[in-house]
Amino acid sequence: MTQPLTALAATDSVENVVVFVSDAMRYDFLPSAVSDLGVTATAIAPSTFTASGLPSLVTGQYPSTHRVWMFDDQVATRPRLLTEDTTDVGFDAGTVWTELPEPEKPPLQIHHVTAERTLDDLEAPFTHLIHDVGPHAPYGFDNDVFESTREFFEEHERRRGPLVGLYRDDCTRSAERFLDVYETIEDRGLLSETLFVFTSDHGQCLGEPAAGGRFGHGHPMVPETVEIPVVFAGAGLPGGVEYGELISGTDVAPTALSAQRGTVPGDVDGVDLWRSTAPEERAPRSEVWQHVDLDAGPLELSLTVYAAASAWDEGGGHVFQRGSRAERTAALTYDNLARGYAPAWKHNTSPGSLLSFLQLSLEQRRTHGAPELTATEAEAAVPESFERGDAASETTLNERQEDRLRDLGYL
Repeated sequence: MTQPLTALAATDSVENVVVFVSDAMRYDFLPSAVSDLGVTATAIAPSTFTASGLPSLVTGQYPSTHRVWMFDDQVATRPRLLTEDTTDVGFDAGTVWTELPEPEKPPLQIHHVTAERTLDDLEAPFTHLIHDVGPHAPYGFDNDVFESTREFFEEHERRRGPLVGLYRDDCTRSAERFLDVYETIEDRGLLSETLFVFTSDHGQCLGEPAAGGRFGHGHPMVPETVEIPVVFAGAGLPGGVEYGELISGTDVAPTALSAQRGTVPGDVDGVDLWRSTAPEERAPRSEVWQHVDLDAGPLELSLTVYAAASAWDEGGGHVFQRGSRAERTAALTYDNLARGYAPAWKHNTSPGSLLSFLQLSLEQRRTHGAPELTATEAEAAVPESFERGDAASETTLNERQEDRLRDLGYL
């Protein structure tokens, strides 16, 4: 049985927490420079889409609990990890949003956080969340070099081998930005009293034939998009240690809250790994519901692009795709042929990847790997359907926000 992190740390509690989210970094591309610093776990991303995954990291809840699915949804209340009642709170997404559409507002899905603040703005005790662009496309370049993800794939590179290399280089660049933060805390003499959590909001497909040749994330729900790293460092934790059990991205918030404030909210789905361990029978989940709301005159339509729920263990997982096969296949075909990652998908497609794409689109249930968890047990653990949250209609995207999300390949 894996021990609580307190059994490895040099302290029972910490003053400060730094959560570094490297967007779209999958577990098997984690740079050793990061894993060498702390205790590294394989985790299941609560979602394969940033809009619902980032809220899960800061609330400790699955998307079906907080019900934030798209970028115009928002959490109902300010996430406890980012409350200012006992700590100074910072939020930094400068490498993701090179030009924030509205500087006074952060990304909408954690709408209740106030303006961006850098680490230099904070005084201990503090909690600092950094949403880093990570290896998100365009691979190998800052977000402001190309006008859109599609332009990158059209004008720069479409071959799978070089794209994988550029993705790996971006993982290294993201790790270097994390190390800069780590060293800043060390230089301030706060390393022993600061818990670092390096993680990601979801993984990434890199043209694997078994994943339908897909580049990107959101869909399909496969190991490449759900397996992410979580590294706990600082606070006297040893480096280069592997955590012995599969965990969930929902564990980040309760673990950080327990370490810093000694209490964990009762409404979290995740587990406090600072003072306890996960139950042996737990099967971490991943959930995604990408949909588009259309206002067609007298008719208001909601079209599901992709919806799926899954449960996983160390051996693999079971994925249950929701909705109509025809609607899903049509939406995914359009996505692969016409949207941001389309040039790379079309350039690298093969008979095998096409067959896999059709199977992934048409199947309502798919098993990956060899999980000990049965399909029946997995189906009983995941929600049957999804609902939007009560706060979903309170926030709308303006034109500049929509343009920025579209440029990044989200819309």
